[in-house]
Amino acid sequence: MPEELKRDLGLLLLTGIGVGAMVGSGVYALPGLVASVSGPLSILAVLAMSAITGLFVYILAELGRELPRSGALYYFARESFGDLAGFITGFSFYVSCFVGTAAIIYSFVLYASFFAEGLAVGLTLTPLGTALALLLLAVVTAVNVLGVKHGALLNLALTVLRVIPLLLFIGVGLLSLRPANLEPLAPYGYGSIALAIAFGFWMFVGFESLVLVGDEVRRPAETIRKSALATVLAVSALYTLLIASFVGSIDWAGLGLSEGDWAALSALSSPLADASRALGHEWLAWVMVLGAAISSAGCFSDWVLLQARVAYALAREGRLWGKLSYVHPRYRTPAAALLFSSLLTGVVIALVPSFPSVILIAMIAEFVPYGVSALSLASLRGSPAHKLLGFAGLALASLYVYWACWPWTLTGAAVALASLGAYLAVAGRGFTSELRRSSWYVAYLLGLAALSLLGDETFTYNNFLPVAPLNLLRTPLDTAAVAAFSAAIYAWALAAGGRRKNKAPQP
Repeated sequence: MPEELKRDLGLLLLTGIGVGAMVGSGVYALPGLVASVSGPLSILAVLAMSAITGLFVYILAELGRELPRSGALYYFARESFGDLAGFITGFSFYVSCFVGTAAIIYSFVLYASFFAEGLAVGLTLTPLGTALALLLLAVVTAVNVLGVKHGALLNLALTVLRVIPLLLFIGVGLLSLRPANLEPLAPYGYGSIALAIAFGFWMFVGFESLVLVGDEVRRPAETIRKSALATVLAVSALYTLLIASFVGSIDWAGLGLSEGDWAALSALSSPLADASRALGHEWLAWVMVLGAAISSAGCFSDWVLLQARVAYALAREGRLWGKLSYVHPRYRTPAAALLFSSLLTGVVIALVPSFPSVILIAMIAEFVPYGVSALSLASLRGSPAHKLLGFAGLALASLYVYWACWPWTLTGAAVALASLGAYLAVAGRGFTSELRRSSWYVAYLLGLAALSLLGDETFTYNNFLPVAPLNLLRTPLDTAAVAAFSAAIYAWALAAGGRRKNKAPQP
């Protein structure tokens, strides 16, 4: 019998893990990009993101009470819809991990460009910046192979160090408010809130950490729920105040920009530091650089190890290349999974040096598991309230994937569908029956890509393909189409899940 993990995590430490996972490098790098697409409306966008986060945290917390196991997203889908559905979900989450690791490294390099200008142009790394990112990845991977450990108490301390600079910026920003910056509220129209959510949700990523460590939580049914509520309230308040102080205190002349030229903010590689310097607070600019460095460094090792844990878990389950479950005999670390996962991150860094593009890929790969987890709640619990929550979660996840822009929605769907080839290699003769059982999942991914192609051309970013959105489904028709599509997938998936339960052997 495998050894059980020790249940050491109480309310404070679990909340520290949740806040620490969410308050990372993204909040230092993204305010300029979010404000560039929506202006002052970005404040409302953060409130909307907070509400969406609250919904998904509740869904995952409920599932965590039902199945308190590490690697939860994979198990939620597998228990509800079968082995292939679990594998696609786990594979997609794995992609979000190794792509997300690249985004965290980018954040560090972008803030390093505050005093070394040759590292980035706007939010895109130069060849020199890419080389530095690859070097950092190699160093952090080597450290993890050697088995350097980070405990929950250390994580709590690092979380405090990440938050203090943000509180300082909020204080200075609120004292420097310029009411003219808040008018008009929606310079690009109220529909721009969708783009702000698409680019900004990376700031909220990490809340699933509350259930990923379910095996290590004391009294998980009670602790996970309380910690989830505390985490969401704390992070939502922090981010809302931060974006409000950033938008409200912008000194356009100090930044060398025309008054109200929100789009130009996307060129700021280190927005909080640049805004601080424009206000005449050089000391605060350096505090922001230090805060970003601590946040990135604090996340580097965690994410490199996280992506390896996901690969290791899938390999141990016989669902990825078996050699990835190799544990170094001396350091007792998943060395093969670490090296393989970091190699994939390195490929992402080399091929996609654009920070916004990388976060879109990572978030699409993450929101697919969120949507399927919402379906799992409806399937496993089955009460009217849980079914309603399940549909709401699936619809919101689908909307996010659509908002995440062409061609990245297509890219994310293609990457998730690539998991079918990996599953075929390990499942053998069981592949056909599992594919039939999870046909709704394949249709879901293909349908999201099709909706992006048919949809509003507003949701296009860095299109590297010769084909652009056809503009046949313009806003708000596109929103209605995504909701209707989600309803169809919801009914199909629950019917498939119900048939699976009916066929399960009775005890």
